[in-house]
Amino acid sequence: MDPVEATDSQEDDEADRVEGLENEEVDVDDEDDGNENGEEVEDEDGEDGQEAEDEADVQEEDPPFDPASVGLKEISNLASFTVSSYKPGCGVKELRDDDVNQFWQSDGPQPHRLNIHFIKRVEIRALRLYLDYEHDESYTPTKIQITAGTGPNLTIPFTTLELNMPKGWIDIPIAGAGGGPDGNSLCCWFVRVVVLENHQNGKDTHIRGIKVYALDDSVDTAENPVEDMVDAINDTDDKRARNKVYEDDFDGAVLQHDAEVRRRKATTKKYAPGDGGLTIPDFMREPEIR
Repeated sequence: MDPVEATDSQEDDEADRVEGLENEEVDVDDEDDGNENGEEVEDEDGEDGQEAEDEADVQEEDPPFDPASVGLKEISNLASFTVSSYKPGCGVKELRDDDVNQFWQSDGPQPHRLNIHFIKRVEIRALRLYLDYEHDESYTPTKIQITAGTGPNLTIPFTTLELNMPKGWIDIPIAGAGGGPDGNSLCCWFVRVVVLENHQNGKDTHIRGIKVYALDDSVDTAENPVEDMVDAINDTDDKRARNKVYEDDFDGAVLQHDAEVRRRKATTKKYAPGDGGLTIPDFMREPEIR
């Protein structure tokens, strides 16, 4: 073999070997970039998913219920509560506690009964139960019947609820019960909550809270000094405006002013039972057991 040809062949082999090494380095760099990009994408997706879950949790939280804002007052203090059965440490005391981590647990055959005895005739406007399927599962009621009347032996059913994995405060439908000035209150001395069925055919039941509300009728009987003051100011302004209009002797302005007065009075806030607002002092109300 010619020495020149041997040298050229060696140089070509060396060039091919160097090119192969460079290609391997490029492939390794591409893999590293891909891994880094993949990890970054996964991290970003993970953070976005966590933020979405946090926002969902915040949205699921119910805002606190303020009965005064809708003209209601709680009347649970006017009643005594009894249950058909209970497990020690999970009775009426735990049911009536404001802490929803405590609950009434029945300890007997179905149906389970929660009885509410009032000391006088009441007009119930809202009845709420706290249930939590996430914590109670098969202990959670799935079918509840509400009966009411004058006593334990004189009740009639007025509504039945079928629930599916409830969580939070559940409002018992009372609208149209026939009592009160508008027929949307439940007038009775006695209420019974009957748990007919539980989720997953559970035997015993859990109820974590109960609240009973009536209309705060003190709003209806109270004078509203703010409204009286506004009327007095409007009357004074009305007289001044009329005097000015009459001096100008402009009939069109008089008609326009009268229309404005009628519109303003028509849109003035009028308080009625259930609207909330000013209330009379406690010492002027009827005595209540607290």
